Amino acid sequence: MKRLNLLGILVSLCLSLGTGTAVFAIGDASNPVALSSKEVSGSEEPKGQSHYYSFVAGPGDVTVKVGGATDFYSTVMRVVLRDSAGRELTNLSWSAGSDDSMKAAAVHLNSRQTVTMQLMFAVDVGVRLKYKVLLDGTGFGQSNSMLAENTTERKPPSRQENTTIKMAAQPEEKSTPRVIERTSTTTTISIPDRPASPDDELNKPIDDKWALVIGISKFQKPEINLKYPAKDAADLRNFLVKEANFAPDHVKLLVDDQATKSNVMAQIGDKWLPHNAQPNDLVLIFLSTHGSPSSSDLEGLNYLVMHDTDPGSLYATGLPLQDLAAAVKQRVHSNRVVLIVDACHSGAANPAKGLTRMGNFDSNSLLLGTGQLVICSSEPSQVSWESKRYENGVFTHNLIQALRSKGGNITLGDAFAQMKNSVVSEVLKDRGELQSPVMKTHWKGNDLILSAPPSRPH
Repeated sequence: MKRLNLLGILVSLCLSLGTGTAVFAIGDASNPVALSSKEVSGSEEPKGQSHYYSFVAGPGDVTVKVGGATDFYSTVMRVVLRDSAGRELTNLSWSAGSDDSMKAAAVHLNSRQTVTMQLMFAVDVGVRLKYKVLLDGTGFGQSNSMLAENTTERKPPSRQENTTIKMAAQPEEKSTPRVIERTSTTTTISIPDRPASPDDELNKPIDDKWALVIGISKFQKPEINLKYPAKDAADLRNFLVKEANFAPDHVKLLVDDQATKSNVMAQIGDKWLPHNAQPNDLVLIFLSTHGSPSSSDLEGLNYLVMHDTDPGSLYATGLPLQDLAAAVKQRVHSNRVVLIVDACHSGAANPAKGLTRMGNFDSNSLLLGTGQLVICSSEPSQVSWESKRYENGVFTHNLIQALRSKGGNITLGDAFAQMKNSVVSEVLKDRGELQSPVMKTHWKGNDLILSAPPSRPH
């Protein structure tokens, strides 16, 4: 039995400046390439990588268009725009073929701000994609001082990709809310602006703690059943209540037929967390189930498979990862959220196509801003394994053991490092394979001790 975590890889930035033109390799989520041109283009093989850029725009409308063509097979590319707090402005998916088509989305900015653009590529090794991203709108640009600052902070070149960006001078930035629109070719979503919490808010003691723990071993389609996710979830719930100072009624466990798509979304966005978790509380969300890579969907979406999901109809019955992220961002009011995703891969005799192809979840599409943290059980090219020594997944078992260290008085960062070493060692010894858990975070403030007692329980 195998379990596959679908997580994207971030690669370090390489920069080379020439006369009037700059050629960049892959950007970094925390150090995006500063754009001043309205066009980004390149040619490369999709391997689950991401490119990161930033630009200043607004107030007014900004339009992003993505297009291009492949040499033979089709592939999926996604363009994500985020504001300075890391909140998603638009998520534009584009399926590239041989016809050089384009797709567009528009964002209305109420005031001037820095926008981060992430280009996400599917996992389609062997396909060559020539792509182009066009930006247009009001006040697009960047100040000379900001451009100089960003240029001097870049690391020396170590690698180059075939991506070309034209550089020019621009005006100054201010903060802003956002509104987005979607039609058949243009995206429209209105989301109320929620300002990021300052560091001093995140350094306050945690008032109370809540956890939603989900594990699905048995599905309505028995051919995709898994072995240990429900037990992993139950074991984590027991640890949180008995050893990590979570009140029993503050931990909701959903396993197997309790974990339908509608019930999971209701607990996150309607019935439970929105009515209980307050801004200075901690929220932990754990999911262990099947996951599908974006490359298996026509629109490039990642899906989590719930108990009632039909793997042959993921669009209609699966839970899009973007919907989960949006529900947490918009409906869970806590400033501190930890999301743990253990996406499983089945060795069933007749599994669905969408569950067998190796792909990736890009963890940065889950990072929701300041105070948000994501832990996934392995790199995108790796399988997450069940243990040969005990009745659990290697990842969840070693996560619980690490959180027990120092009598529970261990920071989450230290616990992750300990857990990762244990997972790598056990899987190498028992399977001869590599499984490396990954943690991505926009966390600001003091490192979290998950087992610390709440200071003001409700």
